[in-house]
Amino acid sequence: MLRDTPSPCSAIRCAVGLGPGGLFSTALLSFLSLPQNPDNAGFRNPAWVLAHKEEREKLYLMMSGNIFIRKFLELLDRQQPPEDIIRQYMEKVLHTVFFFGRLNQRQMSPDEFLDNDTFDVLQRKFPLSFQQYSTHLPSLTPYSILLQFGSDVAGCSTREKMENFLREFNKTVENAVNNTRELGFSNYIFKAAVVAYSSYREPGKPQTEASFRLFYGASLSCKGWKEKMIMISILCLRTWHKAVAFAVYHGKDNLAIVFPNEVQCSAFYYKSGAFMEKPPCVNCKNMFQVDFQPYEGDKRKKVGWPYGNCAENECLSKVLHGVPGLQEKITSTHTPPQPNNYKAIEEEFANIIEGDVRNQLKGLLQEKNFRSDLQFFEPQ
Repeated sequence: MLRDTPSPCSAIRCAVGLGPGGLFSTALLSFLSLPQNPDNAGFRNPAWVLAHKEEREKLYLMMSGNIFIRKFLELLDRQQPPEDIIRQYMEKVLHTVFFFGRLNQRQMSPDEFLDNDTFDVLQRKFPLSFQQYSTHLPSLTPYSILLQFGSDVAGCSTREKMENFLREFNKTVENAVNNTRELGFSNYIFKAAVVAYSSYREPGKPQTEASFRLFYGASLSCKGWKEKMIMISILCLRTWHKAVAFAVYHGKDNLAIVFPNEVQCSAFYYKSGAFMEKPPCVNCKNMFQVDFQPYEGDKRKKVGWPYGNCAENECLSKVLHGVPGLQEKITSTHTPPQPNNYKAIEEEFANIIEGDVRNQLKGLLQEKNFRSDLQFFEPQ
């Protein structure tokens, strides 16, 4: 479709010359100039090995952040939402990417993700993200922002539409990653390994796709154990439903929240351009008693990620927020005489869980030399 005037995103992309590759030549040459021979004396020096590992991880984060920003700008240019929507989403994307740069072992500033021209244009257009990435906390990881855009702006009302939307975005990212010399998709940081959706199938209504809403969630699109724990704590305090925060908090205690039979939850992973259904992991089965689809029996295996990492947390939180009256129908597996209704869950969150999670978050942020007054970023 022809347009008489360029869109805001198109103008930004034209001004900064956003195209595939070409932004990391200096950093890559610096990285590649390091001795790579395992027989080199450096490989026998633990301090050198650690420094080399940290530099490599910093490079992966820098490249991943740049690619996600560029591809999200291209998405906005294709979708052509109103300018206030562009601002809202770009501020969130920029802030959360810069925030993870700030948390990195080798701290990064916004200008390390962007070339000079890009930095100048985006800072002028979205100054709040540049001002608050080291003082305010995000409420979502990058891929969850993408899911939110798909549901709320791009009109992905069915699973087919959402899968097509995500597939198109994933392919643009993969193409950009493949055009780099050193990143590789396995090292690309801001991808969600799994996406899940939940639904509430109201009794008496036709059981067709159009008769119930799908609520989407993504696994944490970040790397690093402390980074994940910081984000899980943030999400429990700021974003997720209190019942989901309860389940995450009690994950290791074998306490779960119990959903009514009308709630279903399915997860799928993206591989080679296709989405494949997958059963829930052991952590999810510990935390949630819900109708998982598909469910392949209780084949419990140890998993290497923290409680709260999985996509099911976000989608089940959204169905609790999005279906009026549903939260009152859930219970916990607390045994009598301890109350297990939703009111008791809410009271425990207010009296115990919220304070414990807040203190844990403050401690984790202090380890990263990040201010611990827990201010949250709000787009303009």
